[in-house]
Amino acid sequence: MLNSAPKRMLILDDEPFFREVLADVFSAQGFTVSIASGIEAARVLIRRTPFDIALLDNHLPDGDGLSLVPDLLGSSESVKILLLTAFPSYENAVQALKSGIHDYLSKPVEVEEVRHAVERLLHTTELEKVEEVQKFHAHRESETALIVGSGERFSEIRRLIDRAASVDARVFITGETGTGKSYVAKAIHYASRIAEKPFIGVNCAALPESLIEAELFGAEKGAYTGAHATRKGLFELAEGGTLFLDEVAEMPLQLQSKLLGVLEDRSIRRIGGDVIRSVSVRVMAATNLDPAQAIDAGTFRRDLFYRLNVILIHLPPLRERLDDLAELCRHFISTLAPGHHFELGRGEVERLAQYTFPGNVRELRNIIERCLFLQDGPELFPSRLVFNQPANTPTSNRAPNENESVRLADIERTHILRIFEKGGRNLTATAQTLDISLSTLRRKLTEYGVRTPLPNGPDA
Repeated sequence: MLNSAPKRMLILDDEPFFREVLADVFSAQGFTVSIASGIEAARVLIRRTPFDIALLDNHLPDGDGLSLVPDLLGSSESVKILLLTAFPSYENAVQALKSGIHDYLSKPVEVEEVRHAVERLLHTTELEKVEEVQKFHAHRESETALIVGSGERFSEIRRLIDRAASVDARVFITGETGTGKSYVAKAIHYASRIAEKPFIGVNCAALPESLIEAELFGAEKGAYTGAHATRKGLFELAEGGTLFLDEVAEMPLQLQSKLLGVLEDRSIRRIGGDVIRSVSVRVMAATNLDPAQAIDAGTFRRDLFYRLNVILIHLPPLRERLDDLAELCRHFISTLAPGHHFELGRGEVERLAQYTFPGNVRELRNIIERCLFLQDGPELFPSRLVFNQPANTPTSNRAPNENESVRLADIERTHILRIFEKGGRNLTATAQTLDISLSTLRRKLTEYGVRTPLPNGPDA
């Protein structure tokens, strides 16, 4: 029953035998049990220890067990309280529940009844934790869905996002890879009236054709080889919320036809099933292709495009919204290194603005992340990564060459050599800092033309 830290239980009862039996039963189940025979003794224990479960006798020689409820809840908001009463009545039950009791049993009571009641209370606690986690993730998702940018080009996009969030219409988002289409979809969802409902995204181009139908619509047990159990599809899982279909124009044509039917009928049928199930889901879709070209090429159904394209939002590439570059850099620095004070070096925004950013906002984020990884001081120089300049040379003002984008191997070489020199060229210390083996470090340094001591040397 217990799969984490031991739960702490308080047992308050003036019957010694019953009290000891309960203590033995729950101690054997992994609880840390404290017992008391009176109100004042229990109050001392509550001041000393916050409890997860409290079993309270209602009528005791020195008072009423209900009087301890404020003390218990003040010590731990998550405590679950079970009242054991020899005087059950409707009025007593109402009073108990109003005071903060979670459940009650009438005496005489079997130990097994108490055990089952405690299991129910623990299950309630677990459900509350799951809900907390879900709310936390939803909050974090909504934060990451914030669209950064205040330039003139982006103000119109913000207006469309706000408009889309205020209605339930379908949204079609276009733009190059890395422009932030999924972030826009999340921003709309978390600003809408269904923000507390699920947001589920799927990349239609990343799933094999044989699986995408089951992924979207679900499948009954035995519907195909490997379908060992009935499974819900994403439409069912997103019930009441939003389903975001990324790269929808690359979905196989046969499935585009089925998707069109779902959008028209608002119902789905699992693979291998006969039951028609109604679904209430807001659908948003996106593509990095030109929809008109995809339609002309016969790879994207015109009627599906019209169904999806109620509100159209086009995201421009980063090279066309460079007035947002500084704000984006600040956002990524604060997001990737919270609590630390880093800033761009002088003239860095101007130098970065000379780059075309083929990977758009996603590429900029990766560049900032690599720069933070390699940084050696409070100032960051991401342009050195973009234009492949050595880390120890000042950045020039020459016009960069687009073909000079840095290779991953160059980043690795720069970092290894920097740590090697910073550690006084000590092999062992360098390997430990980099979290690699000595043999790997020696091989890398040999590739870089750096002479290293023999394996039995003083710093090996």
